[in-house]
Amino acid sequence: MEKINDKIFEPVSRYTLPNSMLNEILDKLKETLIKNSSQILDANKEDVKHNKKQIKIKELLEIVENYRNNECVLNDDERKIVIYRGDPYLTLHICLQAITQRTKVLLIYQQFMLGVNEILLKIINGLLEEYKIFNLIYKFDEFSLKELNKVKTFYDQIIVIGDTTIYQMLNEENVKFYPYNNIGLYCDSEKLEKLQEAIYIYANENEFELEVIYEDSIDEAIQVINSDENKNIAILLTNDETNKEKFLNQIKDKEIFVNENPFKSEVGKVYNYLS
Repeated sequence: MEKINDKIFEPVSRYTLPNSMLNEILDKLKETLIKNSSQILDANKEDVKHNKKQIKIKELLEIVENYRNNECVLNDDERKIVIYRGDPYLTLHICLQAITQRTKVLLIYQQFMLGVNEILLKIINGLLEEYKIFNLIYKFDEFSLKELNKVKTFYDQIIVIGDTTIYQMLNEENVKFYPYNNIGLYCDSEKLEKLQEAIYIYANENEFELEVIYEDSIDEAIQVINSDENKNIAILLTNDETNKEKFLNQIKDKEIFVNENPFKSEVGKVYNYLS
């Protein structure tokens, strides 16, 4: 666990961020990511000894580019704790949102992809120091209720991304949950069980929450998936056209995949977590 230091309680540097300066920061960030790409990929090689997620430099650069010309909101010293499993793509998104919204963030994540995350945070904080922006982004490596209780009273809100277990464990008024590749999967054919197993393994290797729904009918499965507001992806594996039509028409407010790869995109749906 990262040792708590007094800096995580200090206010953020006061700074304005016009589009010209934001774009300059983003350009330098992209340059630094490219310059350190071999270091990032070497760290990824170490991480995959424990986790299977492969990081692509191209995807990191595209994430940075997504924030170009963003309107910068200068919040009045807002502070938020963000708890997630440690997907490096999410790390980059959260940090860029912190920069553009001047929101102090304390990142709490597990050992998943720890090496890549360490490098990304070192690069980002090093760049921020060049622009005299201090005390914006800090992190703990692992979730601990004891450590969280020491710091949470100094922060305005706790945000949990993707981890329903921790969200339910906290059970506090100022905790907000965002799904991130939280999946409900229903398979109605034994012939497709190998595909179901492959999807399950991939989700497990990438620290995505996947629940296999074992109901007797498509109607019951749809009811179970719709009733879980913490899931944002619904998968059906079927050879039955009637079941397919029911699934497509009756699943509400979730991304739907029928007999197709739900992991075509490197990054899941991303929200404005600090708004």
